[in-house]
Parts: sequence; C-alpha cells; structure tokens
Amino acid sequence: MILEITGKALLAGDFDSFAARFHLPHFISSIESNTVLETHDELLHVFKKVTQDYAIKGITNLVRICDVAEYRSPTRIEATHIAHMMAGDDRIGHAIPCFSVLEKIEGVWKVSSSQYAVDAKTTVGHALETMREPTQQQQ
Repeated sequence: MILEITGKALLAGDFDSFAARFHLPHFISSIESNTVLETHDELLHVFKKVTQDYAIKGITNLVRICDVAEYRSPTRIEATHIAHMMAGDDRIGHAIPCFSVLEKIEGVWKVSSSQYAVDAKTTVGHALETMREPTQQQQ
C-alpha cells in the first residue's frame, strides 16, 4: 500500500501525499551517500530532485514489487522491494533493489528509513549528492 501511495505521489508531483507517509527524522542512503533528513524542506529537496529526474527521463510509471516484508514487532516492518522505472512500455535503467523500515507511528504506517542500491547518477543517489553540494562549496 505504501509503495502504491508514494509511487503515485511521485509521478503526480504530490508532495503532501508523499510526505504524509514518511517519518522525520528519516535515514536515507544510496551506494555512495547517506544522510538523515531532519526537516520537511530536506524531504522536499529529495522529492523535487527525484521528480525532476523522472520528468527528464520521461518516467510514466513505477513498477515496485515487494520481495520480502517481515514484522520485527507489532509496530515495525522491514521490507525489500525492486523498483522499475518505466517510460511507456520501456524500462529505463536497471532494476533498483531497495530496503525500507516501516514503523506504525500514531496509528499510521510510515517509512522511517530507506536504502537504495543506486549510484550518484541515479534518482535518489543524485538527490542525495545534491544535498551535499552546498557544504562542499563552502569549504
């Protein structure tokens, strides 16, 4: 359900629906970067970069298939899924393995941690790299 909601929100550019399913602070990582998103503005930055990347690539659909989801407690699920970015009938790039931790917070399931097997050139990986750029420019 969360994959469907967040996928539709990404494709529609609907940040409010997307953000409602994420808990802050939120640990997020790629192969090359990791960070903790502390604020709505930081989550919005990642959302905008990912949706911009989708627009550039012509992504029209996200096919995300859950491989494994295990309850670790009544309020915590750890899950893996594979994401396919589609432009019409064509898959763009390779399938992306993902790992998420979902927690039931105030009665609502939210993603509290996300890990993506992508490099700095691909969607989330690129968004995380751009978060580091201002810090690098100040040095």
